[in-house]
Amino acid sequence: MSEAGWTLLLTVLACGLGTFALRALPFWWGLRHSAQRSQFIRRWSSAIGPAAIAALLVASLFPLLWLSTGATRTLPTAVALAAVILLQRLRGGLAAPTLLGTAVYALMLWVSS
Repeated sequence: MSEAGWTLLLTVLACGLGTFALRALPFWWGLRHSAQRSQFIRRWSSAIGPAAIAALLVASLFPLLWLSTGATRTLPTAVALAAVILLQRLRGGLAAPTLLGTAVYALMLWVSS
């Protein structure tokens, strides 16, 4: 495997480990402590969903800072954001709108390339 391949593999593994730690450790910590701290963990973890949607939005909008991207990134971002908002209004929740928005964005990038 090339150096770039190892770098990519280690980056993906580090992201996976970080994601696991952010989700699992607060719950383990909450189980071992009082109900007041457990309530804090619930409030903290309820912010993870909106933060994930915001992170996906920033990741898709960031390339728009360069003028050379043009409509190849603007249209997929707008349509994916509309899909997220629509599904969130219709069904609620965060997982389904996030997955749909990601799928719509990826599909539109695939179709436009």
